[in-house]
Amino acid sequence: MGTYRNYMRLLESWPLDNSKPGRDLSQHIRDQLKLAFAKGEASEVNREQCDRYYMSLKRICSNHYGQVYARTLSSTASGLTKEQCNLMLTPEALQALEDENKGLLFRIFLKLYRNAKRNPID
Repeated sequence: MGTYRNYMRLLESWPLDNSKPGRDLSQHIRDQLKLAFAKGEASEVNREQCDRYYMSLKRICSNHYGQVYARTLSSTASGLTKEQCNLMLTPEALQALEDENKGLLFRIFLKLYRNAKRNPID
């Protein structure tokens, strides 16, 4: 079965991103392939669907649509550069955002605490 070999070749050209533990697309694809091809080439799979998935992943890996629809501007919807976006998606930055977003009661308490600290009642 050539499909299994095609997937293995595709994964060779798709590196793992160690800066995104648990959120890396490459790792997710590898995990799903382990399930689908548990017996290697001898696995029973829907050939047509498997080929469609392979072609889609190949287009993503080769940046097909990024080349067909090249961006002329380097701006983003957030106003950040690509490097800044990558920095904001690191586990440390995501943890800081999660700690910051603790909920309504926490924010109210924090606001009251800060106001009390600025304007102490004597």
